[in-house]
Amino acid sequence: MSDKTNPAFDRRAAIRVGAIGAAATAAVAAASSAEAAAGQAVLQGRVNYPGATDTSIIAPTAGIAFTVKNTGAGAAGYFFASNGNGFAGGTSAANKFGLSTANTSTVAGTGAAMGAVGVNNSGVLANTKNMDRFAVEAVNLSSVGANGEGGGLYAEGGEAPAVVGISNLGVPAAIMIGDEFYVEGHELVISLSGNLYYGTTSITGPEVNVQQTVTLNGSGSATVALVGPGLEDLEFSNAAPVVSPNSGPMPNLWVRVDGDNLVISGGTAGGTVSYRISGYRTDWGLGGQATKGARSRAALDSARSAAKAAKERSGR
Repeated sequence: MSDKTNPAFDRRAAIRVGAIGAAATAAVAAASSAEAAAGQAVLQGRVNYPGATDTSIIAPTAGIAFTVKNTGAGAAGYFFASNGNGFAGGTSAANKFGLSTANTSTVAGTGAAMGAVGVNNSGVLANTKNMDRFAVEAVNLSSVGANGEGGGLYAEGGEAPAVVGISNLGVPAAIMIGDEFYVEGHELVISLSGNLYYGTTSITGPEVNVQQTVTLNGSGSATVALVGPGLEDLEFSNAAPVVSPNSGPMPNLWVRVDGDNLVISGGTAGGTVSYRISGYRTDWGLGGQATKGARSRAALDSARSAAKAAKERSGR
């Protein structure tokens, strides 16, 4: 699990909230001259009780109308509502923000500009009515190197799917644009018809098909390594590969498996051929053994449940 847990709400905070509420209630019940009531000035270091009257600050200034700063280790401000929004803010300026926050630390840490904890509800809920805008935008502005561990968006689902997306029929549920895509794992696609796919191969069983086009060397042969990313859990020792010529007739073309390599021979020098080989997933679980295959099926069940809930939520 990620260490990016949000300390914005914990047991001690809950106890503190209860203590503050109890203190405020007691102070209101026993009003004294040390407390400010409605119509009086605000007293610092005291409980201020305006009753049912709202308190407003209106300032026609280009600066900040109200500033609270805590130079200690505590929070600068605390808002809590029993039956309404804890904090309400907004703006009518098109190029400004309803809420603007910043973490100005000069070093990286586990903090953030904003922390939200939903407990039994969503942590953050965002929406927009503008077809040309996004409900959520995330941009990583770093310009140093290309091998960092960060990104524009991070999602961790724990025992639930990390990301769930749904759109109307005919509209892509996701759009990704880039030179490379990296996917680690076997559970990739559930089609509309209910078929499950790993690459171009169904993952409802242990068989996986690998196919590729290669260019033969000056001797009319080629060697392809059957190892590497995506092939770690595949067994090819008993596979029966097939090879076909692409650039012209090759009557003596043949293919065989030699250890961890696929060896193609008898072709035309510099010609192109396509091969296909079926491997068996060693993580699927044979003889009823509970290996990764069981987890694969459990992951697919979880994905189906999440997809079902998303469609029900959107009325699909």
